[in-house]
Amino acid sequence: MKKPSAWSLALSLPFALACQSEPKELPASESAPAPQVDAAAPPVSAQAALEEKAKKELDARKLDYGEALRSAALKLVGDLPTLAEIKDVEANGKASYEKAIDGYLADTRFATQMLRFFRETFRTGGDGKMDFAARFAAMLVVEDRPYTDLFTAKSGTCPTFDAEAGKFTAGDCAQSATAGVLTDAGLMTQYFGNMAFRRARFVQETFACSKFPAEFSSAPIALGGGAYTSPWKIETIAGGPGSKIDFRDTASVLCANCHTTLNHQAPLFATFDEQGALTPSIQVKVPVSGNPTATLTDWLAPGEKYYWRAGGAPVEDLTGLGQRDRQGSQRVVVRHQPLLELRAIARRHRGGARDDP
Repeated sequence: MKKPSAWSLALSLPFALACQSEPKELPASESAPAPQVDAAAPPVSAQAALEEKAKKELDARKLDYGEALRSAALKLVGDLPTLAEIKDVEANGKASYEKAIDGYLADTRFATQMLRFFRETFRTGGDGKMDFAARFAAMLVVEDRPYTDLFTAKSGTCPTFDAEAGKFTAGDCAQSATAGVLTDAGLMTQYFGNMAFRRARFVQETFACSKFPAEFSSAPIALGGGAYTSPWKIETIAGGPGSKIDFRDTASVLCANCHTTLNHQAPLFATFDEQGALTPSIQVKVPVSGNPTATLTDWLAPGEKYYWRAGGAPVEDLTGLGQRDRQGSQRVVVRHQPLLELRAIARRHRGGARDDP
């Protein structure tokens, strides 16, 4: 699979990554997400057909390079195009539009704009560790690096930023192990919570572009008070008599629809403490009487391994999870209007050196 370049990142990643037309705050509660299944949602195959139809209709529209220029300028440099740029595009169309885009990508304001975007996406910012993840993500875009480095980079993930020059300088973090932003101390601090569920949710919602439940069986079954839609065996997660939290409970809502995926990931984030430092032991609590420190069997059945998705290979640590996560994030999901709008106005750069947005 061809890796995305800065051209495609600059024009589509901000929308593909954001995944939602408006940012939505994670709830203040540190409890697990509500597992109800949206019965009104169309089947996956029907949804894919609707998305493909919308994509074709939008891609068939006639391009307006004047409107495209205005949109691109605001997104890439945070300002309106100059009068000279507007007149040039009016006179010469695509060629002048592409020239203007190249100028925006080379502008020092582009780096600042990308940093602003990732700060808003990650809900971080400020000094020190709380800004490293956003800087690193922005640096990948500006330096034309594959965005899969977000999950796999082993060094240089704590860069500094010179706003005046629009330049990032790579720097190493203090963590003993590095897997892109998955091990970032600022993100681990920002999303600290019971059983590390908020950390796992952040990764799912930000990079996989959907909420839990994240997986659906092709053959759901009736179970207890609802439909069990997960492809996992319910026995793989903690539950039953003696468990602190019965994730297998079927009396009302089926918690397992979400937690069969969530519980196979969350323990990987559990050894980061409240300050985001990686430690040798589990640092998160179970939200029951006494707030005991979690143990592995509070998430999973004895002997169960960690996974990104059902049917995949087990992972040992966040480096392994990053390899799985990047595969999921490489899929082009065309279902959000901002991305569709930008795809309708952005086209392949002359010369073939850059990918389609």
